[in-house]
Amino acid sequence: MFKRILTYTGITLLVAMAAAYFCFAARLFADKSGERICKMVSVEILDSTLNKFVSKEEVVKLINEYDGPVAGKSCDNINLGNLELMLNRRSAIRESQVSLTRDGLMKVEITQRRPLLRIETSGGGFYIDEFEYIFPLSESFTSYVPVVSGHIPLDLNAGFRGEAEDEDTPWITKIMELGRFLNENPFWGAMIEQIYVAENGDLILSPKVGEIKIILGRPDDIEQKFRKLLAFYRNIAPEKGWTRYSEVNLKYKGQIVCKLNNTPLKIKES
Repeated sequence: MFKRILTYTGITLLVAMAAAYFCFAARLFADKSGERICKMVSVEILDSTLNKFVSKEEVVKLINEYDGPVAGKSCDNINLGNLELMLNRRSAIRESQVSLTRDGLMKVEITQRRPLLRIETSGGGFYIDEFEYIFPLSESFTSYVPVVSGHIPLDLNAGFRGEAEDEDTPWITKIMELGRFLNENPFWGAMIEQIYVAENGDLILSPKVGEIKIILGRPDDIEQKFRKLLAFYRNIAPEKGWTRYSEVNLKYKGQIVCKLNNTPLKIKES
């Protein structure tokens, strides 16, 4: 009986040792070959509370459509740089960071573009972000920023994305001065809803409250012009009543020109 127990014990030890050997050998071979397998993709939208142009599901879909599904693929056969370049070419993605962990997790961090203005052109609607990058509107999300329409001096094809051509850059830079001012001044940003470009290039602003027309003129001396607009709202309009004025013109230096009952009223700036 004792001899039989020793025999069974020896066989068990041999089996255990053989299993340990094969497991060690398999792991050693895998380590030598350097092969890691991508198990899954984890996406984080870093600024999802501000904008929702891009979803996690969309990013995963883009990655899998680029060069076939990545889950189950050898990590050595995944070009992270190419994936980043592909993602960065998407309209609303400003920057992407793609990495692989030791245990085969693909981590993707996405930063979206932040539009300051929306322009309506003959080629369709576009956003302009803080870096003056132009990209098309999104079907899945709308960013509520001031809308610029009218005689916009840009010839953009439908679906255009990128920076403006050299001849268009000066106008973009000027209109973005207004966009940045509205973004940095929450009071005016909340009040101004529409920006119309007149045929002569003047900008006409439409507030969210009231039907008064605000003629800003060319997009220069913006801070000074809005100081005049603030003086109008604080001192001039309350005196005659908010509904008595149809237009306030800020384009002339040193004065505010108002239309009261269709009659121009010039007020020197104090």
